[in-house]
Amino acid sequence: MVSLEDTKPILNNSPEAISFRRNCSTLTICGAGVIVFGFWNIIKVLGYVLLDIPLFSPGQLESIEPDEYTIIMIVFAVLLVGDTVIRLVIGLSAMSESRNRNRQYPRFYLFFLVWEIIFEVYSCISVILELVVLQTYSSFEDDFIALFMELSSLVVLIEVYIAALVVRKYKRHAAKLEKDYPVCS
Repeated sequence: MVSLEDTKPILNNSPEAISFRRNCSTLTICGAGVIVFGFWNIIKVLGYVLLDIPLFSPGQLESIEPDEYTIIMIVFAVLLVGDTVIRLVIGLSAMSESRNRNRQYPRFYLFFLVWEIIFEVYSCISVILELVVLQTYSSFEDDFIALFMELSSLVVLIEVYIAALVVRKYKRHAAKLEKDYPVCS
């Protein structure tokens, strides 16, 4: 017969463990959100191209030769694909960490995450400047929707960063105490 002292608790309901499980869920959900926002950027650019909406303001491209325009578009496409790949790595790494499977993706995704947050802040500032100060050729509705999407992406990136730090802190604390921590799945 097994005594109660010999059995391990199935579910640890301490406040730290509850916070850990909540942050694991946040990593999973927001990691998927980071991936979706990465692919949204490609869909947005494809929409602009298919609908013949200019990607750059007309004043920016007046003095550019056709060969230079081709080079600019190639660099733009490489940056777009690079951003999507980095977001894919961040999202998959966050989801992997939430499930306690860090071996699949690099553990240094937080470095990429910080850079994405910095670039997203810059992007939000540029959209706000375009919306308020510059008042360019695009419509107010387009700029407002772009600002909403950029702010949403920024919030998701910040949530992933905070949840990843909390999960790592809990894992270090649990390892220090030599206790088992709950595995999110």
